[in-house]
Amino acid sequence: MKQRYYTIKSAAALCGMHEQSLRLYERRGLIRPQRTSGNIRRYTESDIEQIRFIKRLIDDLGVNLAGVEVILHLRRQLIETQRELEELRTRLSMDVS
Repeated sequence: MKQRYYTIKSAAALCGMHEQSLRLYERRGLIRPQRTSGNIRRYTESDIEQIRFIKRLIDDLGVNLAGVEVILHLRRQLIETQRELEELRTRLSMDVS
């Protein structure tokens, strides 16, 4: 399936927020949209999911941006650890066979 890309205006509308919020999130390192050769932001479906997750943390749970940074860092670590564990399981199952 072909990857879809969204401009900052479209991404903000999809997430129900202002474009300035997305710029702030990018400055804080919470999101990292791709850039075109003309330096235009290109948001992927994955970026949209990340923005919505951040928005839920802030709006629904009252987490501030510093807290969001910590949560996203922990989330990345968890995902990486899960990936490493899965690789280890795969190697161990191959060794047993």
